[in-house]
Amino acid sequence: MPSSHPVVTVMLAVLGLVMGSAVTSLAWRLPRQLSWAGGRSICTACGATLRPADLVPLFSFLLARGRCRHCGERIPWRYPLTELACVAWALLLFARVGPNLAYIPLAFWGFLLVALLWIDLDFHLLPDALTFPGTLLGIAAALLLFGFPRGAHEALLGVVTGSGLLWVLAWAWLAFRKIEGMGQGDVKLAAMFGAVLGWKLALLTLFLSALAGSAWGLVLMARRRGGMKSPLPFGTLLAPVAMVVFLWGEAWLAAYLGFVVKR
Repeated sequence: MPSSHPVVTVMLAVLGLVMGSAVTSLAWRLPRQLSWAGGRSICTACGATLRPADLVPLFSFLLARGRCRHCGERIPWRYPLTELACVAWALLLFARVGPNLAYIPLAFWGFLLVALLWIDLDFHLLPDALTFPGTLLGIAAALLLFGFPRGAHEALLGVVTGSGLLWVLAWAWLAFRKIEGMGQGDVKLAAMFGAVLGWKLALLTLFLSALAGSAWGLVLMARRRGGMKSPLPFGTLLAPVAMVVFLWGEAWLAAYLGFVVKR
């Protein structure tokens, strides 16, 4: 648990639920160029305006048994999953950094990554409106975690390593294959997580995401739903992997290096 005090745990869980609801709205509205701040929430199936009782994170879904109470259409499972993912992030992040001022920018950094995960999956798009603020949050978190100048140094190396490597790969793919293998949104997303992770963990994130992408591609080909040239939303892999690597990546690297040295 993130804290021995149950009140802290409950507060963090509520934060995660509220932000999870906000993230689902953001991921739906932003790529459709709808105002996120204004306008009433509606059922995406029938267009009925949702009331406050329909918008209580997680609990409204459970009480309605996963269906819109206006039209009976199933509510996508991604909504409660997103809310639970944000709860998990809020709790695990506190367990990782404790009552540190860096918790605030890191929490919102992670919430933005969850939104980017869904947007890239649906639209193959990683909006600047999320990656740029996310990068600034990452830099702020690095400065609060490590102080100055170490925090600035770590953030700069992470940004250069993550975004620089993806930019080179995208350029090489376009130059030699004559097709776009990676969008600039992925490069900007790499800057966003590189600012927090530093160069070592940024490389680990890219490596693990590439492995996951290869496995995803093989599954699609096995099911005859894609081929070697089928585009994959790489940001959908990069975003959650970056969050997981932030939580446990240092321990994984230490264990791996210890294993190599012993051999």
